[in-house]
Amino acid sequence: MVLGLTGKYCSGKNMAGRVFTDRGWYELDVDRFGHDALVKMRIDIVKVFGQGILYKDGSIDRKKLGSIVFNNRTSLSRLESIIHPEMVDRCKQEIKNNKDKNILINAAILHRMGLNGLCNSVLWIESNLFIRIKRAKGRDKIPLLQILKRIYGQRKLDAKYWVEDVDIHIIQNMKTRAGLEMKVNTLIDMFEERV
Repeated sequence: MVLGLTGKYCSGKNMAGRVFTDRGWYELDVDRFGHDALVKMRIDIVKVFGQGILYKDGSIDRKKLGSIVFNNRTSLSRLESIIHPEMVDRCKQEIKNNKDKNILINAAILHRMGLNGLCNSVLWIESNLFIRIKRAKGRDKIPLLQILKRIYGQRKLDAKYWVEDVDIHIIQNMKTRAGLEMKVNTLIDMFEERV
């Protein structure tokens, strides 16, 4: 089985992912694939965004690149057009190489990348705005304005608008870690019974 795991910033997506990996699922961390793609596609990225995004050693300074692309929709689209195909190909290859395993594709922008098309089902982790802000302040230790910018950037990310081609399961993550783990384990039991 291939399951897509997605949700907004600080919804508890990665915490849910740990429950799956603890149960033996093979996780494809699409964020990590993105970091790898920045290295692999460095020359193409520098052609578009210039030498100013590089450290002295020639590697990409993700903070500098982020400050460009997250403040300009066109720049973000240009970066995504370079790295997303590489990331999607990596997911396809990992699925092909691990057919004997239950696979979890952990990706915040699962649908925008077209990864939902590789999935049998999708799990959306939902959490309300105030809880997400509180989690972000505790976890990321960044100013409130930056948190709100990240949240605003995902305002169109919502399961109900895009999942017409795959089954979706929604888990409300409103209270404790133990509560989320219990809900996720119940869902995993259901999935594993079907396989």
